[in-house]
Amino acid sequence: MARQLDWDNALQDATKSLAIRTSLSGYIAKGIALCGKQLVEDARTAFDLAFTFTLGNMDATAIALFNANRHKESMLRIDQLAADPSVDPLACSIVIASLQVQLGTIAFNGARHAEAIGHFATAVKASTFLAKSAAPAACEVFTLLFGWDIDTLWQTSNKKLILALLGAGKLGEAFESYRFAMNASNEATKANLHSWVLTLSL
Repeated sequence: MARQLDWDNALQDATKSLAIRTSLSGYIAKGIALCGKQLVEDARTAFDLAFTFTLGNMDATAIALFNANRHKESMLRIDQLAADPSVDPLACSIVIASLQVQLGTIAFNGARHAEAIGHFATAVKASTFLAKSAAPAACEVFTLLFGWDIDTLWQTSNKKLILALLGAGKLGEAFESYRFAMNASNEATKANLHSWVLTLSL
């Protein structure tokens, strides 16, 4: 009951803020509060309005559904986004990778290693463009909206894939994934991955 009241108050505050002045932060706050209240369609609208400040045609439906724990519907919407030529492909790739990392983490924490491997492998593929370059500045909206760490998305995807492979007893595939990540990454990322892998207990 208290949690519901918190979402009600948050929505009220966001609505008051937007009535005074429309802003990215106002729509972000409203969308998050609506997600908390499980009002997915209304949240989608708020997030879409937030996205118009930075990403134009990017649709937040998939993320709103995901945040409401409607993961299957979210993935279907992502497939639709990926096929839409009007959507920024890099922004779409960030959404795919970020949500796949979250799904993989859920599976990994439940000791469903094969499922986790699939999700993390998809995340690695989707985030490969971040291996040697930074995300477009406009994609910072994902950090503001959802707290996603876009700068480390490529590293995180690879690290989690390696851990899932190790958890499944696939040492050879884990090594190949590590080698792939090292070959594809810039020098700073290589150094980070190398230091990280030395901490693993095999």
